[in-house]
Amino acid sequence: MRSSLLLAIGLLTPTACACAEELVYEGTWLTTNRKLDGTLTCVVTDLGSNQWRGHFSGVWQEVPFSYTVTVAGPPDKLQGTARIDGADYEWTGWLSRQRGGKFQGSFGGNRYIGSFEMHQRTRSTGQ
Repeated sequence: MRSSLLLAIGLLTPTACACAEELVYEGTWLTTNRKLDGTLTCVVTDLGSNQWRGHFSGVWQEVPFSYTVTVAGPPDKLQGTARIDGADYEWTGWLSRQRGGKFQGSFGGNRYIGSFEMHQRTRSTGQ
């Protein structure tokens, strides 16, 4: 019984290495080769060692989208690739992790070319 209780406490206690920093950015994207501008949200997770994961979501032409991209580099020089709905994309960008920071980038691929600019979501006082 005691060992079960200790195991349960150990599983419920957060550890420093299990927690990754997540930042939420909101903004817009603009395409230059076709008019398909829209809004999006991205949750950026710092995976350590200049590795990042971005989970992008929003609505495009009244259809919700959600995809995840893993990128590499220091915050001021991010690079990544993504395959979205069968199309390949490369993008570069930078982000600021300070309060009120920005996340900006440009992308190009099989279907669309453009850029995005987002601002870090500020937390409400209840969070």
